[in-house]
Amino acid sequence: MIRHTPAVSSRRERTGVTMKRKAFAAVAVAALASAGALVAVGSPVSQAAASTVSPALNSNALYVAPGGSASAPGTQSSPTTLANAVTKISAGGTIYMRGGTYNLSSPIEIQAGNSGSSGALKEISAYPGETPVLNFSGEDASSSDRGIQLNGSYWHLYGLTVEHAADNGIFVGGSHNVVERVVTAYNRDTGLQISRPGSSTPQSQWPANNLIISSESHDNRDSTGENADGFAAKLTVGSGNVFRYDVSHNNVDDGWDLFTKPETGPIGPVTIENSLSYDQGTLSDGSGSSNGDKNGFKLGGDSIPVNHIFRNNIAYGNGAKGIDYNSNPGTITVSNNVSVNNSQSNFYFAAGTSVFRNNTSCRFSSGSANDKIVGNTDGSNQFWSGSNGSRCSNYNGGLGWHFASDGSLVVTFGGTQVTGGTTTGGTTTGGSTTSGGTTTGGTTTGGTTTGGTTTGGTTTSGGTTTGGTGGSGCKVTYTPSTWPGGFTANVTVANTGSTAVNGWKVGFTLPSGQAVTSAWSATISPTSGSVTATNVDYNAQIPAGGSQSFGFQGTYTGSTYTQPTKFTLNGTACTTG
Repeated sequence: MIRHTPAVSSRRERTGVTMKRKAFAAVAVAALASAGALVAVGSPVSQAAASTVSPALNSNALYVAPGGSASAPGTQSSPTTLANAVTKISAGGTIYMRGGTYNLSSPIEIQAGNSGSSGALKEISAYPGETPVLNFSGEDASSSDRGIQLNGSYWHLYGLTVEHAADNGIFVGGSHNVVERVVTAYNRDTGLQISRPGSSTPQSQWPANNLIISSESHDNRDSTGENADGFAAKLTVGSGNVFRYDVSHNNVDDGWDLFTKPETGPIGPVTIENSLSYDQGTLSDGSGSSNGDKNGFKLGGDSIPVNHIFRNNIAYGNGAKGIDYNSNPGTITVSNNVSVNNSQSNFYFAAGTSVFRNNTSCRFSSGSANDKIVGNTDGSNQFWSGSNGSRCSNYNGGLGWHFASDGSLVVTFGGTQVTGGTTTGGTTTGGSTTSGGTTTGGTTTGGTTTGGTTTGGTTTSGGTTTGGTGGSGCKVTYTPSTWPGGFTANVTVANTGSTAVNGWKVGFTLPSGQAVTSAWSATISPTSGSVTATNVDYNAQIPAGGSQSFGFQGTYTGSTYTQPTKFTLNGTACTTG
């Protein structure tokens, strides 16, 4: 039994699997065990606590609604259409989508020249308290029309559901974009795909430095039953693309696909971390296709080496392999992952020089194939070769999952949350409490998402709280993830004082040569040197003994990455750890 715990009581049954639907909250710090288990860094708070902070709206805004008019000015009282708004919003502005179903027959296209800038992203966001559903059933099923085609750069998509597109639900062809708290479902190809926007796009302009975070992709199926994955960064992508806290399930092909082919050569290294893939090859209604590959995570193609980073993920009950190198002979970093009860091998790496640390493979009821491991291994791994290792007792029982109020992914086995200690690149700090908004809604009935309401707010690039009161002590945990020339950082600030902090600013200095390209759950200004991260509307309060988290993506020069060492909270120096 796979249990997805929502904040609403709706429930649907399929083939003995109980699924409860829940949408998303804001982004938080990484949280996984050293053996590959996921752990929440923050705990959901009550609706009463969340409601003490009123959502603030960006003053640089346009408004759209299901009944909006292309000729309307885009005010709250006279909303326009999304297709019109994306051509008119300026850098740093927000397009607020009112709740309801948008019945669309053509793609929403954001052209390559339509971009925000570093520190001033353009945003398409759910209006606070509402759930917009973009239903593209009106597209010609024989066409290659996508749902949202994002060829621009420096955009932030937040809180949307995109379904029933004739091809991909969301296609990302630009760079430096953030896709957060989004659902892609029932599309007729991969739910969310990153690839070059056109066949003539030079390799130097392949999409790079995109972040897909706290998002879900499920029940995507193409007409041949062999191509539709949950998420993909394949064929023609640059470096620095990251998937974090994402969930892919019940797609006809693979959960993730990082395929490469000789005609276009290697892609840039992709990071997949803190994510979950299950039940690939079988849709939620029990149907499927013999043509699909059905792997949880597919990490290559056609014997082309790419040095991906794959850490802190879980593959469970997929129709073929759990984690498949798919002929990638490169040096993949494979650390702190768990693979359980997949029909074929839980881990399959038949060639290459990949490095394996702290991985766990278990079988309780499904399949018998041994793991195949070629590469650099040590005694920290517990691979399956006929019996379970000692760590497998943590992963027995039904799988459950939900997003915590801070956006991190929480996974349970047999009703028990899997917990642990050190993560790659930093130490988890479990047990803290956040006061961000939670999402309740987005239920799915018969393949169509219907309604849903959000308690909390949306990430905006304006309308944030200034100043701040309360608190007398703080601790900052800074967790980076790096690749040559780029990095992401998750920052958790804990209030160690005796009173709540109402409105926060975290100050720190980026080392020389580093620059912020995008941020989530905070606004960061300026983009280099001495910077300040300021809360957004839904996470303005840090209760006594609690914490809030934010993150950002950036670039650095030189051969060595270094991280900030000193932080302040509203002007008070913080300890680090």
